[in-house]
Amino acid sequence: MSGSFVFSPEWSFTDFGPEEMRRTSGTLSIHLNDRLVTRVEEELSRSVRTTVRVSCYPLALWFASSWWRLCWELAPQGRTSRTDWSLSHEMSSAGHGYLWPPMRFESDGEMVSVSCQPALSSGHEPIRYLTEFRDAAIPVPVLTAAIESFVQTVLARLEVVGIQDTELHALWQELSNERRDPRIALYRKLEAGLGFDPDDAPENMVDFFMGLSAEAGKAAVGELAAACASKDSSFVWDALDKSRSFGGVPGSFSELRTLKIKNTRHDFPWERGRSLARAARRAMGHGDQPISDKNLCDLLGLREAELTDSVSPPVDALPWSLAIREPQRDEARLLFRRTHRCGRRFEMARWLGDFLADPQERWFPATDTKTARQKQQRAFAAEYLAPIDALSAFLGEAITDEERIEEAGRHFGVSALAVKSHLANHGLVHPEEVRTPFYGYLS
Repeated sequence: MSGSFVFSPEWSFTDFGPEEMRRTSGTLSIHLNDRLVTRVEEELSRSVRTTVRVSCYPLALWFASSWWRLCWELAPQGRTSRTDWSLSHEMSSAGHGYLWPPMRFESDGEMVSVSCQPALSSGHEPIRYLTEFRDAAIPVPVLTAAIESFVQTVLARLEVVGIQDTELHALWQELSNERRDPRIALYRKLEAGLGFDPDDAPENMVDFFMGLSAEAGKAAVGELAAACASKDSSFVWDALDKSRSFGGVPGSFSELRTLKIKNTRHDFPWERGRSLARAARRAMGHGDQPISDKNLCDLLGLREAELTDSVSPPVDALPWSLAIREPQRDEARLLFRRTHRCGRRFEMARWLGDFLADPQERWFPATDTKTARQKQQRAFAAEYLAPIDALSAFLGEAITDEERIEEAGRHFGVSALAVKSHLANHGLVHPEEVRTPFYGYLS
């Protein structure tokens, strides 16, 4: 999916605001993919326009100041958004007296989901945005390229009218320097992943994550940071300390090394996860049959007894489960988070899928977040343990029957909730029937 995000300003002078705002005023149209975002109804004239009258300077300033969080911070877990998150992810926060399109940006680190939800007409505002959509997806590089093009257009306009050394000039220059420096860029991404503006995160915590990246890998550290967002610092330190010091359950990835599986490229992470799961099943000769505890444990070098918490208690209060591969070897230590058999089978399947996606990684964290990597993991685990075609055939006409769903869970060795989530993510049951969706559009 390529996608497109285009800003088209036309300049005209106005008497409103500081000089840099007056000189960058005019009409603005915004297109996202095939949608015209700036279609508005004008209250006074009762007419519909395709552009809005604004100054582009405050919008460019908002994009520049929100850059890192806009691109790399996940949406808060739960139904409500934090105010500080909204300020960096909702275009209305560009402010300065203008009514901006009600666009909301939610990144998973790979794709950005954009929603536009206009308010009902109140009669108190001069214009009302008419375009409405949910979850229009564009890749992060498309978003960043569009922002860069827009900001450069505004800066070029300021240059033409002889305005220099504005706040936007300074902020954009600083941002450009940070993006060119790999170490600073990683630092800013970790701050954003933790839910902070630049330089607002606890310095010792970000420094620790930076140091850990050499041991765990940059991608894995980004996953851990996202799982720690908005958590109390003492909780984060405790989780990191336990992850590094606890022995866990000994395991191995050596059996998986022998598999020759091609990770097919797809636009969406859940598509990649499903495709990889089907390829893994073919390579292992499982067909559509359930994966036994013995099969699953053999793949990760475990005893079947490790599926019970009485033999291997979980590590307390971790925001993730974690498989850590030893340096230069395939031996691993596995930190379970779940206590019951089905939960542990799902954790193991997520580690398996994560390893098959990138066998060179060192740490394989399975978290509750909505990053692209976690979506791919969950999609892999669901399809690997309960192939959707086999699951649908097992349920037959009783696809919403609770007893039959429980039976399906027992048959495939997954929870009833995992069965419902898998069905919902394939559009076979209504999402409201699922309490906690696992991946895809529902995550």
